[in-house]
Amino acid sequence: MGLLLFLTIGFTFGLVLYMLYLAHHDIYDVIKIQDDRFPSALSGYGIFFISDIHRRLIKLSTLKQVDSTRVDCIFIGGDVMEKGVSIHKVQENIRRLKQLQAPIYFVWGNNDNEAAPDKFEKLVIDEGVTILKNAAKTVEKNGESIHFIGLDCKKYGKPNFSEAMKSIVDGYWILITHDPNGFFSLSKREKSRVDTVLAGHTHGGQIRFFGIGPYQRGGLNKYGQTNVFISEGYGYTGVPFRLGTKAECHLLQFKSMK
Repeated sequence: MGLLLFLTIGFTFGLVLYMLYLAHHDIYDVIKIQDDRFPSALSGYGIFFISDIHRRLIKLSTLKQVDSTRVDCIFIGGDVMEKGVSIHKVQENIRRLKQLQAPIYFVWGNNDNEAAPDKFEKLVIDEGVTILKNAAKTVEKNGESIHFIGLDCKKYGKPNFSEAMKSIVDGYWILITHDPNGFFSLSKREKSRVDTVLAGHTHGGQIRFFGIGPYQRGGLNKYGQTNVFISEGYGYTGVPFRLGTKAECHLLQFKSMK
């Protein structure tokens, strides 16, 4: 009985250490998205995507892995902070991302709204970050264009796809929404107009036992003709643990197949 107790305690302690390690062990992922709809003039366009930072400080060693010459813009997919996170840590994370020397865009997450949203918004704007809240940003080259469409937070805001895309026409549409349901709750017609989706929020379930968790794993999938990419997030929520999921950030490289 004493041996069994010793083994149980040892296993539990080891598991806790392993989950703590996974929550703080960064995975930097380069994902190539090949799409015959993507503008040939902008082929090779690179987006550094990070979401759900929460309480973590972005590791400089991770950012050093990123070839900044391949990064055309940076998207923060929401939940940069939560209650208990200082505004100074948020500022430091944004300044670290600036080392990639690319424009930074942000969409609201639920936890950003639960902390000090007014102070947070002022900081983000002061740091030169563009907030896409039911709004769009267009990148053009040689008469071809990419439209970045950012939706408001689904839980606390009022996501409005029609408002976001009212000023854009033809081109390649990339929808950024913190919660993947911001896309899945659109009408069939609206979903069909989106070429690629970037989202976070789910953490891939964060802790999965025997492959089972509250959400599906993250990754790149297809919904009809739409590329849907869901990150498992950089940080954690509730407890500083992960199991069966990754603490990740990404470089998404788009290539035209025309």
